[in-house]
Amino acid sequence: MKRYFNIMSLLLLSILLLNSCNEDITTSESSFEWIPTHTIGGFINEFSSDIGDYPTRNALFTVDSIPRNKVIVISGVVISNDDEGNIYKNLIIRDFISNKAIKISVDAGNLSSIFPTGRSIVLSCSGLAIGKYAGMLQLGIPYYNTESGKIGFEIGRIPYTLFMTRVQISKIATVPKSQLVDTVTIAQILSGGAGMFSKLVCIKNAYFTGKGANSGVPAILKTDAEYIFAPSTNGVGYPQSREIQDGTGSIFVSTSEYSKFANLKLPSSTYVGNITALVGWYNDKDVVISSSKIYHQLTLRSINDLGKGFEKYIQYQQ
Repeated sequence: MKRYFNIMSLLLLSILLLNSCNEDITTSESSFEWIPTHTIGGFINEFSSDIGDYPTRNALFTVDSIPRNKVIVISGVVISNDDEGNIYKNLIIRDFISNKAIKISVDAGNLSSIFPTGRSIVLSCSGLAIGKYAGMLQLGIPYYNTESGKIGFEIGRIPYTLFMTRVQISKIATVPKSQLVDTVTIAQILSGGAGMFSKLVCIKNAYFTGKGANSGVPAILKTDAEYIFAPSTNGVGYPQSREIQDGTGSIFVSTSEYSKFANLKLPSSTYVGNITALVGWYNDKDVVISSSKIYHQLTLRSINDLGKGFEKYIQYQQ
């Protein structure tokens, strides 16, 4: 396999050198499909590290540069969707060889209009960067934060014009949406480590407990006004966490106040069924993980990610 990747890398490098004097590749003018040199898992293993090669504020934020002078290409299927505003300026792809997924930070909205769920894409990563933002691995570029208390490099968004020179829509047929989801328990997510990050999962027999979060710990919602997916943060913009359980564990569903379903009343605990969500993680303070806290943040792409068992709830909202 390594020999295959090396041969394909040399072939692709030769083609790129004939077409351009720099590392940027205009996808709209490409008459050939780029050949992946790495699986997503192999790419992460080769180019990400625990400390990065840029000075960051702490170990929860890392930036590793990706060589400009090598052909580094990954491919995957889009599993995210930003149509309902709960995903902001990123898309997530997964491959089915390494069974890994990765978040790609892009400085643009409405990405699903070009890259809908199930679309296969190929991405040239040369000259970009990979790193952790609050412990969550993503692909982007180096960004220097000058905000007080946050000074240092962190992984930033890829400018849209640059991203569009690095991405191709693959000639491979789109993948059925049913194949993009792994059925798991909350316990499996909590014990799955970083290998679960960014995956699209379905949790069965799940229900909302009616609790929110306080510093990573489930907390009683004090007023009816809070008993929605995402009350206003008065412009601060952090996701609002709501606890769900499935009998194996407890985890948070986090929602943006700018999502289309932010103001919907939470389903009562009598609704028990399938919840589909993207697995995320946010930890910007604890260098040592606390066993008393929940750091996972599940993201619904749409209110319709509440599936079997929530039919009457969804019908009531329409």
